[in-house]
Amino acid sequence: MSASPITPSALIPDGLAPRRHLDSFWFAVRVRARSELRVSAVLECKGYESFAPTYRPACEDRRVRLRGPGLALFPGYVFCRFSPQELLPIVTTPEVQNVVSIGALPEPIGESEMDGIRRGIEFGAGLQPHPYLTVGQRVRVNWGALAGIEGVLVQAKSAHRLVIAAELLQRAVSLHIDRDCVVAIGS
Repeated sequence: MSASPITPSALIPDGLAPRRHLDSFWFAVRVRARSELRVSAVLECKGYESFAPTYRPACEDRRVRLRGPGLALFPGYVFCRFSPQELLPIVTTPEVQNVVSIGALPEPIGESEMDGIRRGIEFGAGLQPHPYLTVGQRVRVNWGALAGIEGVLVQAKSAHRLVIAAELLQRAVSLHIDRDCVVAIGS
């Protein structure tokens, strides 16, 4: 049995962590370029759940190896769960530019979108950024580890990929998918 890694949030005494309210949601936090992992770590140290997904690009030259944790899957953004009343500690974090908002109000990201991105990272093979699509056929994965996830089916070279969108950011990611495990939804 392996020990769980120590995360920054594990180092915060219970009395110092912000209280979690039932009204906490996922938000997209706009950050300075190439600071996604640092900002995510600082937010974790402040007691917030944060998420800065990374990927390893498929290199044409297999001899070239990327060092470090990889590239940001959503460059310039970190996802963070907090209550809208806790906005000040988020926006005063070094290298944070703002929280993605509509008008003056921060706009939450749907739980299903966050679940799709997280599960795609956990179980998807070859997850990589994908241009945001506004057209295409929406599909739902019917079976397997990604069952229930919805996205757009596209063809890339000789393979099929499932595109999972973060609507608010107008960004998307894609992963390899077997065409036989998805069904069309909507019309």
